[in-house]
Amino acid sequence: MTDNDLITAVRESFTGVHSATAVDRIESRGRALRVRRRAAGLAGALAVGAAVAAAVTALGPAGHQQPSHPGGIQLAAWTVVRQADGTIDVTLRQLRDPAGLQRTLRADGLPAAVTFSGQLPSSCQRFAADGALIRRVFSGHQAGGYPVMVIHPAALPAGAGVAINPPDQWPITNVAIGLVQASPQCTGS
Repeated sequence: MTDNDLITAVRESFTGVHSATAVDRIESRGRALRVRRRAAGLAGALAVGAAVAAAVTALGPAGHQQPSHPGGIQLAAWTVVRQADGTIDVTLRQLRDPAGLQRTLRADGLPAAVTFSGQLPSSCQRFAADGALIRRVFSGHQAGGYPVMVIHPAALPAGAGVAINPPDQWPITNVAIGLVQASPQCTGS
């Protein structure tokens, strides 16, 4: 059987089939469906774009930029990144806006008290903790010459929050950390 024979056989099998809908109507409906699918895809892409923009905005505090370095590079004064394993990385590049850092940590579910004066807030009471507990809650390293605190919220005992109180100095060489008793006045919870 040749291709022409096959085409003729298929065409003959459909000779008794008739459509009550005009070809123009079928074509216009197909175009309308394609437009709707494209519009839905575009709306989905816009929603994903908005979600990505919101996530990027949430990762870095707006308006907390340090002055331009030689070469025009702008870096955030501090960044907070929640890792997939539940730890929270805090990179301090400049001691600015402790209230903003505190809000960001609390938004990540961490009861926190933050000052950039080396002093514990007067509304806070120290939580009795030994060095081993502090090392379970806090670890750290350097990244790009800046201290990075790694906070392990799962290691916090019940009723405790974190205190971050580095002295106002430049360059940032050490960060005072500790545990405080969680309370609405001190840690927001």
